[in-house]
Amino acid sequence: MFKSPYDWDDIRVFLSVYERRSFSAAARELGMSQPTVGRRIKSLENGLKNRLFERLSEGLSPTEAGVMLASKAFPMAEAAETLDRQSTLLAADSVGTVRVSMNEQIGMLLAKYVHRIRKALPRIELELITTHVEASLSRREADLVIRFCKPKQGNLFTQKLSDMPFAVFTSKNSDITPLSQGNDLEDWLGQKNLPWIGWDEEHRYQPDATWMRSTLQTVVPTIRISNAMMMQTVLRENLGVGLLPSAAGDHDPQLKRLTPDIPGLISNLHLIVHGDLRFVPAIRSVMNELLIIFRMMQTSH
Repeated sequence: MFKSPYDWDDIRVFLSVYERRSFSAAARELGMSQPTVGRRIKSLENGLKNRLFERLSEGLSPTEAGVMLASKAFPMAEAAETLDRQSTLLAADSVGTVRVSMNEQIGMLLAKYVHRIRKALPRIELELITTHVEASLSRREADLVIRFCKPKQGNLFTQKLSDMPFAVFTSKNSDITPLSQGNDLEDWLGQKNLPWIGWDEEHRYQPDATWMRSTLQTVVPTIRISNAMMMQTVLRENLGVGLLPSAAGDHDPQLKRLTPDIPGLISNLHLIVHGDLRFVPAIRSVMNELLIIFRMMQTSH
């Protein structure tokens, strides 16, 4: 049987350094010390009898040998990741750890229902990852991803969790008067003294930010935020009014709703899994529970 003279762990370290052009960044990504990363690269260079990186003022630059090695090693890494994903299909039961990635707002909303998953699937350990950074399903940084944006490429399976309408919310202590039944929503939204909170320029692609620009054209938010949980936090502090997914606002006892759901302002929430993993028993079981939970949320709304 063929036996490679190179340690796969050294190749894995090399690829991380190659992508990040930094020993320290690769060390953080791999959970190693910087000297360990340096020793791994040195070991690989000794085996190849070639330098793989040059140190420049702006960071590391791969040599010709480094570029050639990367061209061969990246397909090896992809094959190893595929093998790792598909090996989990051998599991017959709903056991093990399932990692679910989502943004902070969905995480706060889901936290109220996690006990249902634990009761239904006691042999599964959950890792709930709240982040704005897109987790890589192909690299098993997460097993399931909950996102408003539907992925456009990759071997991914996507299932809609729910429709998420938006409404205007503020602090429960605010003296701002909610829209009365029968009154015109457009007139209420046009009040000039409403202290709106909105997204910053970097996040203008958000569906509620797009709606504000097109509908409230003369409104300049008095406070601009960069993540959904900050919006909720600022609203709780009675600093203004803002748009939230209705389910998130209605489940927050520190907030009060000012309007009904805004017509036409709906975002779809998606559950995403790598195509190789969608039938793994543990992952499939958690997917089913999440579908039930979000269906309940939508029904109770």
